[in-house]
Amino acid sequence: MVTGMVLTGAAAGCSNQPAVTRNSVTSCFQFATTAIQRHVTVTAVPAPCQGLSQTEVNVAVSRALRAAASGARGKVRQRQIITRDIPYVADLRRAVPASGSPAVTAPQPLPSRPPSRAALSIAALIAWLVTVGLGVSMMARWITRTRRHGMQPRRGRGPVLNFTHFGLALTGLLAWISYLATGLAGLAWAACGLLLAVASLGMALVFLAPATTAAATRPGDDPSPVGRPPVPVIAAHIAAACVTILLATLAAIGPG
Repeated sequence: MVTGMVLTGAAAGCSNQPAVTRNSVTSCFQFATTAIQRHVTVTAVPAPCQGLSQTEVNVAVSRALRAAASGARGKVRQRQIITRDIPYVADLRRAVPASGSPAVTAPQPLPSRPPSRAALSIAALIAWLVTVGLGVSMMARWITRTRRHGMQPRRGRGPVLNFTHFGLALTGLLAWISYLATGLAGLAWAACGLLLAVASLGMALVFLAPATTAAATRPGDDPSPVGRPPVPVIAAHIAAACVTILLATLAAIGPG
């Protein structure tokens, strides 16, 4: 009879063990909540949290911090409240090492590096070739229309300005190719200087009046304009020239 009562009591105690654990976690949560509300710094494991594993203590403290911030609106405000209240229960929260497996650290991002001088130089060469290609197309159109309509210069715009612009562009391109082949910084700066001269002549060509036909219909009439290259071609040529100047300058002053 006595033996049966002892066994019955032991079985009842074993069956009630999970409930005790849950009550202990709840008690630890309530203690942490009270400490946060009263701004009391906990320096030792209190009685309501004793007997719990570190993981259970961390869960209780995290619940208490979230409960303290639950009344605030907005995630930013909630994080501010949690950060403010962490010192009160910081001694209760500790990292739990993984059992049986080494700690896995997150991979650190590689530091970003600026593009090298070689990459910028190649990019500048490509942009330069695109710019020259667009310029050649406009130059060919200008020569063709000049021969077809018998055009003559107006307000100082003539073949000299066009061919000077084209010649300096090709000279700068050859200087840049020589820089890529030899690695001499002086050639890079020379090419950049030629680029600025080419850009100045190009802007002059854009803002000067277009060439006109030689003949007028009546005395005193201005010769009729033949027209410029298409606006998209001019815009693309200017954009490519700006990119070329930027990349060439960065390559000239950039690290090796």
